[in-house]
This record gives sequence, C-alpha cells and structure tokens, in this order.
Amino acid sequence: MKITDVQTLRLRAPIPAEGQVFSRSGVRSTRSTTLLRVETDEGISGIGSASGNGELIELIIAKVIKPLIVGMDPTDIEAIWDKAYVRGGHKEFGSRGIGVVALSGVDIALWDILGKARGLPVYQLLGGKSRDKLSVYATALYPEEPAKVARRARAFAEQGFHGVKIKVGFDLDQDIRIVRAVRNELGKNFIVMTDANQGYSIDVALKAADAFADCGAYWLEEPLFVEDIEGHALLRERGRTPIAVGENLHTRYAFENFIVRGAVDFIQPDVARAGGISEIRKITALSSTYKVPVSFHTWGDGVALAASVHLSAALENCIVMELDYTYNPLREELLREPFKVQNGYLLPP
Repeated sequence: MKITDVQTLRLRAPIPAEGQVFSRSGVRSTRSTTLLRVETDEGISGIGSASGNGELIELIIAKVIKPLIVGMDPTDIEAIWDKAYVRGGHKEFGSRGIGVVALSGVDIALWDILGKARGLPVYQLLGGKSRDKLSVYATALYPEEPAKVARRARAFAEQGFHGVKIKVGFDLDQDIRIVRAVRNELGKNFIVMTDANQGYSIDVALKAADAFADCGAYWLEEPLFVEDIEGHALLRERGRTPIAVGENLHTRYAFENFIVRGAVDFIQPDVARAGGISEIRKITALSSTYKVPVSFHTWGDGVALAASVHLSAALENCIVMELDYTYNPLREELLREPFKVQNGYLLPP
C-alpha cells in the first residue's frame, strides 16, 4: 500500500451571540479547524485533524510534507516521521510550531489507515484498553459575575460531572472571587481546575497560586508564557497549587524540558498539535518514567476528540480528559455518533 495524495479541508463555523465566550484572545465568534485526508492506492483513506492556522497548514502540507511522503507505505509511520520531520521537514518548517501541527494531522490520518487496514480500533493498536470508561471534566466556565459562574458550575455537577475548569488570568481579584464562589457552591470534595491561558506575570501567578490553593484548586493551567520554563519551575517551587502545561507544546522534546526541570505537575498534550498519536505515545512514555500524570487537552473538532478518546482509553497514565462544553458544531456535526457522557464518564467505542 502506498500514499497517493494528502488533502486539506479548512472548516469554519460561526458561533451565535449566545454561544460566544470571552478568552485571553478576545471574544470567540467562530470555530475553525483543518482536516487532513491521506489517500492510498488501495482505496483506504485516513482522516486527521490539525489545530492551528489553516492557511499555513495548507501551505506546509502542499509544499513540504506531501512531496516527502507520497509513495511511502502509510503503515510504516515511524519511517514517515523520520523522513517528514527528522531528516527533512524540520529544516523547512522548524522543529516546533505550525509544521508539527500539520504533521500531527497527517499522523492521526495514518493511524486511521492502519486501523482500517487491520480491522482494529486505534486503542487496540495502542495495546488495548486500560479502562472501560474515561473520566472527563467540563470546560465551560468563563469570566462572569461570580454567582452566575457558580450556578453554571452547579449545573455541570447536577449532570454528573466530577470536575469543572474555570478560565482565569484576567483580573486577579475577580479570578479569586469566581474560584471561591464555585468552591463554595460545589463543596470541598468537587474537583475545580483553573486555566490562565498564559495570562499572568510571575508575581501575579504566585499570588493566584496561593489564593487558589486556599480554594482547593486541583491545578493552575498555563499560568505564564509557555516558553518560560524557568518561571513555571519557580512557580511550582514557591506556589501552593500544582501546575499544568501542554496544549501549546510540540513534540516530546518540549515536554521533556518542562518535566526534567521540575516545571510541571500535570501535562496536557493536544493530539492535533503536539505531533499526533505517534508523538503522544512518546510524550506519555516520558511522563510515565517521571511519574507525571497526563490529561489530554481536547478543545478542537470531532476528529481530534475521537483520537483523544482512543489515546485516553489505551494509555495507563491518563488520569482525566478535558471535554469542552462551549458551542462547537465542528465537534458534534462531524461525528456520525457523538460521544455520550454518563455521570462524568465518557464511554469509548
């Protein structure tokens, strides 16, 4: 079997006013993604997802990755990585960043082809299920009046969720009031995470970590600029809330820098950004060696979510998976059978 083509499909969906949320990058009025389709001479095709700038992904696929891998065996995924990244691609698009994002989508598609060729689900290719159901937490709490955020959190608890994540990183006093209100609403045993999306300076992050610890926060996610490993290590040493990082890291080498320098307590790789299923396996093997738990970041489309579900089902050190609950037709409408959550657990196929 040989690869004959690699195609890209850029998708964008408007978000109605009532579904829009305010994040560190502003008001989100659309959801977008780039899907990749790898074709073969035996009629088997695979679908992947790449989470980043669609124009750049499209260009890198057409000008760099596709010419390197057409004609190769799609089931020899390590050889494709060697040619498209180690020996060739990184010299064209860099060792991290948007080129790795594009390659992530190709890699997911290759695993899709491998599963179809062998008649097996991807979690079986990864060694079989480590669990029959996946613990998930809800991401949908954004800056609003604290009592309103607390009511939203209560609604997720009543749906059976065991954990929720609150977006912080804006105004520290407001952040603290919101986290405190949610904790008071849900009680001391409910899991409450916080996510600053790189919004704090080190001085503010230290204050936030102490205040959130008083509220029993499970972790503080992306408190600082993602390349500031030293700052994260300092925050982990001096702060009282565990640190989570990973959605904007690419390849195992970036994760290794955080892990070996003692800068992180939880890693959160995104399969559509970090290097696809192949690189996620290496990232989680590394984290297992250092006893750093994994929680997959799953913000994107239905294809990325499906890949994350298979990884979460198979990999032993995945403790919980994110489930974005904001408006996203690129998730629900891309799946023939949307995933179902029951009492805070998602059931893999």
